[in-house]
Amino acid sequence: NAYVTKLNQILGDELEGETIEAIAVKAKADGDGPLFNQAAQHFNHSFYFAAMKPNAPGSMPAELETALTKDFESVDAFKTAFMDKAVGNFGSGWTWLVYDTADTKLKIVNTGNAGMPEGTQRPVLTMDV
Repeated sequence: NAYVTKLNQILGDELEGETIEAIAVKAKADGDGPLFNQAAQHFNHSFYFAAMKPNAPGSMPAELETALTKDFESVDAFKTAFMDKAVGNFGSGWTWLVYDTADTKLKIVNTGNAGMPEGTQRPVLTMDV
């Protein structure tokens, strides 16, 4: 809530109708650190919490399991690699499972502070570290 409240104070009506991701990308490109921090943290936290579902099925979708096995050898190997990457993320930040459209692979990336996947990386899953 604090990120949204502060973001609304900074923005006012500017950029109304834009997605939160587009606002964060524009703020970063413009070098507007305060706006980027609020918008990116709003995006990151919204993405993070949207992945949590009560009464979720006990198994992952078959398509995701196939993709994880293809790019990490197994789901268990992915889990280990994801946790290792998260534990190694120094300070405040995020660990992401991303789909990189440039080489059509799943990858694990760390971002610091309000950082979010960029360029050809599309977020699939994240953990707030």
